[in-house]
Amino acid sequence: MDDERDQTLMRRALAQAEAALTKRQAPFGAVVVDRSGEVLGEGHNTVRADRDPSAHGEVVAIRAALRRLESGRLPPGTTLYTSCEPCLMCAVVIAQLGIGRVVYAARGTDVPGAKRLLDADLSQAAPWVNAEPGWTPIELRGDLLREEALRSLAAFDWG
Repeated sequence: MDDERDQTLMRRALAQAEAALTKRQAPFGAVVVDRSGEVLGEGHNTVRADRDPSAHGEVVAIRAALRRLESGRLPPGTTLYTSCEPCLMCAVVIAQLGIGRVVYAARGTDVPGAKRLLDADLSQAAPWVNAEPGWTPIELRGDLLREEALRSLAAFDWG
C-alpha cells in the first residue's frame, strides 16, 4: 500500500480519535479497509459511554465492518488503521479475524498510566502470531503520524 493512502486513512482514524475526545471518551479511533482501500467500518472508543470494557476503537471499527459485511469474517487483505498501537485484547481479535496489516500512530507505551497485560501490545504479540502455522501473518507499520496522535492523548483527562 502506498504512503499517501496510508496517511489518508490514518488521518481518518485520527479524526475518529478526535470525535471520541469531543464525547469525553478516550481518544482512540480506528478504520478497517479492504485490499482496495474501501472503508468497511470505522469507530472510536466508547468504553465509558457503553459501559463496555471491550469497546476499544479497534473493536468498535471491526464490529461496524462485520455488521456491514453481514458476516463474521473480514476479506483477505484487510488493513486496520488505528490511532494507537492495539492492546493485547485487540491483538487477539485482530489475529483471530486474520487481519493481515495494522498501521498505528502512537505506541501503546505512549498512553498515560496504561496498564499493559503481560507488558505487551500488538508489536510483542505479532512475532508469535507470525511464527504460528495456520495463523495469518500480521504486517505492522507503526509511528505513522505519531505526533498528531500524541496531541490527542495529551488532550484527554486520564484522571
